[in-house]
Amino acid sequence: MPPKAERGANMTLNHYLGSDRPLPAGSFGYVFSYQKYADIPKSDDPSALHNIIDLSHLNDTLFQVFESDLDAAGLEIADVTALPWRQKLLITKPYVYGISGSFTISKEMREQSPLSFEIGRKCIGLLLSHMNDHMEEGESMEIYSCWDSELEMDRNPELDSTLHLPDFQLGDVFELADKQLIRVTK
Repeated sequence: MPPKAERGANMTLNHYLGSDRPLPAGSFGYVFSYQKYADIPKSDDPSALHNIIDLSHLNDTLFQVFESDLDAAGLEIADVTALPWRQKLLITKPYVYGISGSFTISKEMREQSPLSFEIGRKCIGLLLSHMNDHMEEGESMEIYSCWDSELEMDRNPELDSTLHLPDFQLGDVFELADKQLIRVTK
């Protein structure tokens, strides 16, 4: 899973999804196979963990193996509805989920880091597809982002926006910004 955006020491930009009904939680979009540890090709790098520590006791253990960095990118959705701090979030929907993935793309990123751009496009596409699959026409969901220690701070209404899924085309620019509430409609 790609790292979350960070701000200073121990600060993470968290993203939340609000819904009027329960949604499936879990991991989505990862592409992997299982292989025994003994069958996974090992690096010749002398500082690689398998060259420093004897891991032969893991030889028959199955591990997830990703063919590419893009295969290792995906969407994580966790239900946070019942957690006590959930009430501090500025989401008006009764069901709330923490979402993790890479949710920023830009033209500069496409030029300077094409892989990061493609990972971002994949994660954003997975999120929007998941929302589309679990909304009926006329319904809405909310996405809200904030730094982990700033749950109680007001959102920035200048950043608020509405995204109508049937009309939306993912281009070269997309970002879930701090203190932003996005109402997604269908």
